[in-house]
Amino acid sequence: MTSSIQSSIADLTTETRSTTGEIPPPLVGASTTIVGNYMYVFGGRLVASREMTNHLYMLNLTTLVWERHIGPPDSAPPPQPRYFHSANIYNKSLVIFGGMSHAHRNSATQGLCALDDLCLFDLETLSWIYPEVSPSIFTPQARYAHLAECANDRLMVIGGQDMSNQYINEINVFDLKSSAWIQGGPVDQQYGAYRAVAFCPLPINKGNSPLWPQSDNNTDIPLCVYSNYNFADVTRDLQSCRPLHDHPVSFKDHSDDMSGTLLPPGLRFPSGHLLGHHMIMTGTYLTPTHRSFHLWALNLANLVWVRVDTGSILSTGSWNRGVLHHDQQKFYVVGNRDRDLLEDYNHRQINFDHVSIVDLEAFGIYTHPESTCAPIAQELGLSMLNEPSMADMEIISTDRKSIPINSTVLAQRWKYFAQLVEKDGKHHHGKRLQFTESYAVTLAFLQYLYTDHLMTAQQHQPNILSRLLILAHMFDMPRLIQLTTHALHQILTISTASMVYETAALTCRTALQIRALRVMINTRKMLQQQQQLNVTPSKSTSPLLPMMNSHANVANGMVEDHHAGLHTPVSLVPSTSQHHQPRSPVSYQSSLSNESHPHQNLRRMAQSKSNQQYDPQELMRQSPIPTSTKSGTIGQYNNNSFLTRQRQGSFAHGQPLPPNMDRPNIGIRF
Repeated sequence: MTSSIQSSIADLTTETRSTTGEIPPPLVGASTTIVGNYMYVFGGRLVASREMTNHLYMLNLTTLVWERHIGPPDSAPPPQPRYFHSANIYNKSLVIFGGMSHAHRNSATQGLCALDDLCLFDLETLSWIYPEVSPSIFTPQARYAHLAECANDRLMVIGGQDMSNQYINEINVFDLKSSAWIQGGPVDQQYGAYRAVAFCPLPINKGNSPLWPQSDNNTDIPLCVYSNYNFADVTRDLQSCRPLHDHPVSFKDHSDDMSGTLLPPGLRFPSGHLLGHHMIMTGTYLTPTHRSFHLWALNLANLVWVRVDTGSILSTGSWNRGVLHHDQQKFYVVGNRDRDLLEDYNHRQINFDHVSIVDLEAFGIYTHPESTCAPIAQELGLSMLNEPSMADMEIISTDRKSIPINSTVLAQRWKYFAQLVEKDGKHHHGKRLQFTESYAVTLAFLQYLYTDHLMTAQQHQPNILSRLLILAHMFDMPRLIQLTTHALHQILTISTASMVYETAALTCRTALQIRALRVMINTRKMLQQQQQLNVTPSKSTSPLLPMMNSHANVANGMVEDHHAGLHTPVSLVPSTSQHHQPRSPVSYQSSLSNESHPHQNLRRMAQSKSNQQYDPQELMRQSPIPTSTKSGTIGQYNNNSFLTRQRQGSFAHGQPLPPNMDRPNIGIRF
């Protein structure tokens, strides 16, 4: 029963939908990119006729309708047909570089050649732009199947192959502002799109990742390359360099620093994407007994790998290419759910008939809330809350505690309060506001309104976070929803999972609910395993982090292709596979509810989510929040800023009283 429930939970993180419209034909070596609400597919070689194209297709991610872009007659023509080129995002443009094409632009019968040209597609005007590139000694060698990344107004191109299928051991840097190649040099390793991904850690990772150099130079963003090769005996390699800083370019090896209960197998034609503190790597996984599309995530803070278990959806059919939708924090995988993956892989074929959408937040992978003001400004906000002389009203909690407030501050920060003040006119000064929450929750709510952050230890108590998310949901406060959801992700342990699950269900935070449910299911599974072994569970209160790795075995025995890899079909033959089992903690305590069919509840909630209208009082009458557990630990919370800022006087009106989580309604009245 538990394994079937676990599979159902994994399936909840991914949905498959059909696309319509002018669906692109099956292509080889086309680029796929998501910007805003559209997926852009450019170039590629037609599988049926082997003809190269320079067509651009756009998929509306809301309607999932494809359309082929046809520019107006007076616009610039599309670039030369090509495949295995690179496409990167720069501001509101796509940057296309290199690839393989015909030796003569208008001929489909002549020989092939590699390209070294660069052009842009303006996503606002939907037009092609050809910058005048200044002559330079750093102009790169023509290539295809290379790696490319954009960062700090620079395009960095590394590796790739020439027309003899020989690797090009070179890195080049293009300045997108001056339209000039400004740097170039040799590298001592072979990199290509068949087995490697390149990425540049985001500025939010600076100081928190071993990939960042110890430098105060804000423009010194490292270029990182992850490679997996020798598929029969997988080697995992992670290197970083600073092409704008070091001459010649030197690499730092981080391979031995990577770890994880499970490590990624050899993935073919991998792609890498950055979301928050993770690098998401996807690719085709083939063994004699297994074929599927894999998603993995590398935590850039500690270089720990986790498997993104999407259930059974990506284990059948032919899924060929994954693209991150950064705004939605979801991962889109294109393919055809009815075709055979091995057959399509041997033709290097990408299909666009279906899309699978993976909710990455359900695995704890998402963009963390950004700071909206400096720490000193947050401290000033707390000081203002603690200063009675600046107050013109009082707010009264249900336990009859009074907190002085400034109506101007609350009206600016809380739309619902501003509406009440507007109705009351100019006669609200000196009045007392009844707030149907406990003192502890009321104070935490006011601390947010005065600082726009959750920065105190009181705000991060699990039971208070639960109430704050309920308040944010009912009063439509997106910033507070983001902050509290993130904080609940961070404090999610065995002891808090039940409370987090129910809070997420009440507020339609589906991803958080799925993640909390996974913790409970994994805990019950371990309880059952220990009962079978007649082992008494330890009463340790050590938290158990959610197990985001798949329980499926990962086999490393694979057939190695030729070094070029782009034109070599795979013949799967039996081989010896190495299996890795995830390790389970042995010390825990938990109180679990019996969730025999959790996926049914989640699906009903997801289906009705967009149509629900909530009345705050009715919501609380129907679904009271259960009393939280005794655990108030915040040890798993990664952001320690609120701990370091604790000092005498940080909390207004003394220590908070124990919160009452069973209030029948909520609201404010004059």
